[in-house]
Amino acid sequence: MGFLILPLVFFIAGYLTFYFVLSPVLEPVKSIYAIAFSESSADESAESSQGKDLFSGKLGVYDGTIKASEIHFPYVGDKWGEITIESVGIKDLPLIYGDSRKLLLKGACISERSRLPGFGGGTLIGAHKYSFFHELEYVNVDDEVVIETYYGTYIYKVYKTEIIDVDNTTDYWDEVYGEHETETLALYSCYVSDTIRTTNYRFFAFCELISGPQVDEYS
Repeated sequence: MGFLILPLVFFIAGYLTFYFVLSPVLEPVKSIYAIAFSESSADESAESSQGKDLFSGKLGVYDGTIKASEIHFPYVGDKWGEITIESVGIKDLPLIYGDSRKLLLKGACISERSRLPGFGGGTLIGAHKYSFFHELEYVNVDDEVVIETYYGTYIYKVYKTEIIDVDNTTDYWDEVYGEHETETLALYSCYVSDTIRTTNYRFFAFCELISGPQVDEYS
């Protein structure tokens, strides 16, 4: 009996030693992929493994009105456009519909609780600092943000930047979901000084729409 128990005791002791020694090293690395930029309203099990690519390039549609009935609304996981912020070197970054942890590995993600460009209201887009939005915190007021969608081009101008505690939703809620004269766009990513660790703060760039076609949701 002792021949069975003794190896088991050594196995458990070895496992616990391994865990407590390496856990402080592995945890910061894991946190890079575990950062939740916003609460996802999507059921991750319903996501397509690949998602469809609805974006086939610039359409040259910069103004006017588009009928909602002519637009195929994206599903979770679909690529619906690209974002460019030339002032900080972000160019043609894929825009993914939905914002689960899996999707945040594919590009910049839009919260399903917000609105697509052209539909009125606010658009909320986030991405990981350590990959896609590494340079976001260097944007300045009046910088231009261009979103190319599969139905038109939308140009925004940054009007404010702010560092916000992610738990305090009131600091950004009104900018995204409040009443505004023009459509708004909020871009955000983790805010931390280039160290591999989790953080409770987000860098936000708030933008207002300058031009782009409007979608008539009733036609």
